[in-house]
Amino acid sequence: MKYLKVLLTICFVDKVFLQWYERVVYPPFFNIYCKETLVSSVINCLAVGRASKDVRLIYNVKNNYCRSQCTFLFNGTTSLGDEWHHYAIKSRRNAALLKAAISSTVYENQHSLRGSQLATNGVIPWPNSSVNFFHSDFEQTPWLMVKLDGPHVLQFVRVFNRRGGNGERFHDVAFEVSMDGVTFEEKGFFKGPGMTDQLIEVLFDLPTKGQYVRIRITQGTNNLLHVSEVEIYTLE
Repeated sequence: MKYLKVLLTICFVDKVFLQWYERVVYPPFFNIYCKETLVSSVINCLAVGRASKDVRLIYNVKNNYCRSQCTFLFNGTTSLGDEWHHYAIKSRRNAALLKAAISSTVYENQHSLRGSQLATNGVIPWPNSSVNFFHSDFEQTPWLMVKLDGPHVLQFVRVFNRRGGNGERFHDVAFEVSMDGVTFEEKGFFKGPGMTDQLIEVLFDLPTKGQYVRIRITQGTNNLLHVSEVEIYTLE
């Protein structure tokens, strides 16, 4: 009976973690600066990732190594060999796509070239582009806010950092959620500094529900907030 209870517990844990993560056969990003841990199984690796709030992680099926807390870049493809399997949080949809976005400022008031609408248009500019992505003006706490089509249970936010340079300007960023667009609560934080072309993913605790998501630099002075694209994934 005790053995059966342990077996059922293991099966339940396996099922829970597999509900959160799924294997990505063709991951579009490559990993650098990962924390590598020896684990007993892929389930143990997924548990490590969940505890460290990783949206994605990598598992070595041959030697049972788990790579978590990775820094991912957008300008390449994963090439790790067949023994490395890439896992990511199961996501429903990008609820931010083509949704309204506003910002504290726009660089030199160039709204058509650097306005907030460019953060949710589904287009990631080329690395050598100096326009066609959201770019705030210089200020202490620049922010970008996306209004969704209604209240949603939020999984995570994915930010494509600026390409071509100055990625380190993305630092000390609070990810804040609101139901009414007035009162916000911090649900995630990225210390940084970021890297050029970095894929930044912030996993929220469940349940986190809201209609407005704000990304705001909270430390320093004379800051600039610029991102190529923002994606917000929900459970619905």
